[in-house]
Amino acid sequence: MKLTKEQIQYIDNYLIKNEVKYWDVRLELLDHIALSVEDYMNINGMSFDKALLVTHQAFGNQTKVHGIYHGKLMKQGLYADNQGFKDFEKQKQKDIGKKYRRLHWQGLKQLIKSPKFLLEYLLFCVMFYLCFILNIKATLILGFIILTIPTLYSGYHSAISKMARRSLNIVLSIGIIGLPWNIYNLVLLSFNGFYDDQASKPYYILFILTIVCYPLVRSGLKVYLEIFNDYKQQYNLI
Repeated sequence: MKLTKEQIQYIDNYLIKNEVKYWDVRLELLDHIALSVEDYMNINGMSFDKALLVTHQAFGNQTKVHGIYHGKLMKQGLYADNQGFKDFEKQKQKDIGKKYRRLHWQGLKQLIKSPKFLLEYLLFCVMFYLCFILNIKATLILGFIILTIPTLYSGYHSAISKMARRSLNIVLSIGIIGLPWNIYNLVLLSFNGFYDDQASKPYYILFILTIVCYPLVRSGLKVYLEIFNDYKQQYNLI
């Protein structure tokens, strides 16, 4: 026995009411729950409502406290407690974070082995150095803009795309690709604090930092676009 479209839609609405806000997490939970409900109905002969209740509890959502039913549960039924889904989302955040950090570093390794990128990197270093000689402060501003490109690009997607804003995978990928910008900000704050009273500041530190972080920008942006396009395709199929 397979679940009907109406029953699957009911489960999706049930997850929304249980505050599972990210569509990609909800899609994964919907698949797990639908399979579990079908198993309970086919193997144990349970009704749909009973099978959903058992599945709800199996995910770690509580229906009793010290053996006494929540007063809230009596009014809201399966929507009374969503702790199991919150725990599931927290674990997904950890797993996705590890996955994307690994992808980022793997992408970085592949990038620096690419002859095409090495040529690009060499040209960037030469041009950036020439700019630094001609106008130090303008070059540092340009470097800051370069390092913020992934953050600005992902921010643009988040502003115009509901799909991106409500995808846990894309939200977490934004945090990973923002690493160069965060590093630069941290060093810049330390730099300004340490050399604040000096008339002549060693701006070459920020110059070197931009050069070092450039590959991180390129690899991070590549990984982000792959993740964004992948989940955009999945979202369009829903």
